[in-house]
This record gives sequence, structure tokens and C-alpha cells, in this order.
Amino acid sequence: MRTLFPGCLALVCALFSACSSPPPPVAAPKVEAPPKITQLYAPQPAVGAGETAKICYGVENARSVWITPPMRELSRALTRCIEVEPARTTTYTLTAEGGGGTRVSQDITIAVGPPRVSLVNVNVSAVDVRPGDAVTICYTVANARGVTIEPPGFHGGSAARGCVTHRPAQTTTYVVTATGADGEHDREEVTVRVR
Repeated sequence: MRTLFPGCLALVCALFSACSSPPPPVAAPKVEAPPKITQLYAPQPAVGAGETAKICYGVENARSVWITPPMRELSRALTRCIEVEPARTTTYTLTAEGGGGTRVSQDITIAVGPPRVSLVNVNVSAVDVRPGDAVTICYTVANARGVTIEPPGFHGGSAARGCVTHRPAQTTTYVVTATGADGEHDREEVTVRVR
């Protein structure tokens, strides 16, 4: 049997293939940005023994964040501060991990020195007196090598508590100074009015 329109079949095939929709494009795999540590610092890079310290950090594009030692998970924050309690000078490592398993790390060291001197409390028996009345100034200190009170020229040792009595003739500002092992000072002033 002879086909009357030999090109007809080819034309119909071409038309039908043109009408069918092309296959959807293949989406390129999504590439995640690598993790990044944007900041890592300590407001106080040196502390006294027994004190806490702050470490502030910021990360971007992280799926998980942690700090060592000891291993501690942290939030994925643009800016955040945490407290640490180093027993001795310690180097901390902050690590951020991205979606593809890529990691970035950065170190920060907190130095630990001897305990810092601290004037815990200063009290006076009265803040308004008459000329010649006795005033007692008492103090409580921590980690002090010595304490002075001016006036009257009192020099105390390393005892945690002490008192001195003075008879001011006029309005007087007493300066209580505690000195620590490294020569650092903590001081407080209190004024007694004489009327």
C-alpha cells in the first residue's frame, strides 16, 4: 500500500513533540555560606583567682556553636556574652560549624592572677557630730595585705576586719584604702560632718 502523504507522519510527530512540555530544569544544589566568627573578646582579659570572667562572641551562618574547655553548647547569636570560671590562666576555643560540616575556630585567653583586694564594707558610727565627738570607722576587706585610714593615719595589717576611733574638729572625709598582693588598691571615702 502506498502512502499518499509520505511527509505527513514526520510532520505530525514534529508537531506532537513540540506541544509536549520540556522537562523541568534541574535545580542547582544550594550552597550554604561558610560559618564565620565575627567577634570574640573578653571585656576583662585578666581576673583574680576565684572570680568569674566574661567572654563575648558573635557568629554567622552557623548550625551549631560551642566553647571548650569544658565543652559547652552556645546559642547561634550575632552578639552574646557568657560567664566562665577559670581556676588558672585558660585558653578557650570557640568553634562554629556550618551546614556542610565546615568548622571555624578561634582562641581567647583569660589570665588568672592572685585574688584581688576588695573593700567589702566601710561603716562609720555617725555622719553628723559636734566638734570633738568620737567617730568610729570600721571596715571589712578581702585579700588585703594592708589597710590605711587617713586621717588619722591608721595602718592596719591583713586582718579581714578592723576599726579606728577619731575625734574630728571639723568636717572630715576619711579615706579607707586596702592594698593587695600585687600592689593594687581598693578605696572608699566617707564624710563626717562636724557642726
